[in-house]
Amino acid sequence: METKKYQVMLAVDDTGSFTRVAEELGYTQSGITQMMKSLEKEVGLPLFIKHNHGVFLTKEAKALIPSIRAMINASEVVNQEIASMKGAQIGTITIGTFLSCSIHWIPKIIYEFQKDHPDIHFKIIEGLESELPLWIQQHRVDVGFLSKQERESYQFFPVMNDPFYVVLPKDHIYTKFDEVPIELLDKVPFITADYKPGSDIHRLFQKYHLNPHIRHNTINEFSAISMVEHNLGITVIPGLLLRGRSGDFEVRPIKPNVYRNLGFAYSSEEDLSPVTKVFLKYARDYLFDD
Repeated sequence: METKKYQVMLAVDDTGSFTRVAEELGYTQSGITQMMKSLEKEVGLPLFIKHNHGVFLTKEAKALIPSIRAMINASEVVNQEIASMKGAQIGTITIGTFLSCSIHWIPKIIYEFQKDHPDIHFKIIEGLESELPLWIQQHRVDVGFLSKQERESYQFFPVMNDPFYVVLPKDHIYTKFDEVPIELLDKVPFITADYKPGSDIHRLFQKYHLNPHIRHNTINEFSAISMVEHNLGITVIPGLLLRGRSGDFEVRPIKPNVYRNLGFAYSSEEDLSPVTKVFLKYARDYLFDD
């Protein structure tokens, strides 16, 4: 199954630039342009809108994205099954994750896996907690390492309950507590990396009917910790991200104990490629020994 043109189309959607796609995939810009013109001719619809700030997919092209991702995923599965029949293992595994898992889990699992399967390539995409379920459902990633979200249509394999902690400036009044009562997080200057519906922090505050006074949004939790150190507010960070970290800040458990349920997920067993199934076995073995 020839999917190269559609893969380029997805890359243009991700980057918004023919030039960047050409650089990443090893084509000339004119080569990418001609390929996309050819695809538009095959489809019989305009697929791209050019602006001064980049290239964007048309509404009709956007509607095709879920089916295109499913087609490319199916093609990858077929290619891997054929290779397996021939006694070889080839392919690419695309992993979606967020910061804590990409630091503490993913590198070690890949390291163990590639001892036995050196010819498998990996693509790691980091995103926000609120984005990952959609990536799984749309087949943008083969597997996601994430926290469980209720009412999401994916297969979830739980690994651990990861408790949340309050991170405070050294001289903050809340440092007098051995455990910070959760109601005290209401309406205080707060720093967060992701407070969208579907994020862990948003679900936590909604559950306890709290309204944080969000003073600053940061690019990731490490930036949030740095802002706490500069006395710009407090934040809530999961324990996995605090492993091995120290600095000019204090950490306190939350009362009552609150946590996220971490694990990995995929759309369905039938959609998994042969090498992804093998990789998930390595993931299970590593994570339950960790």
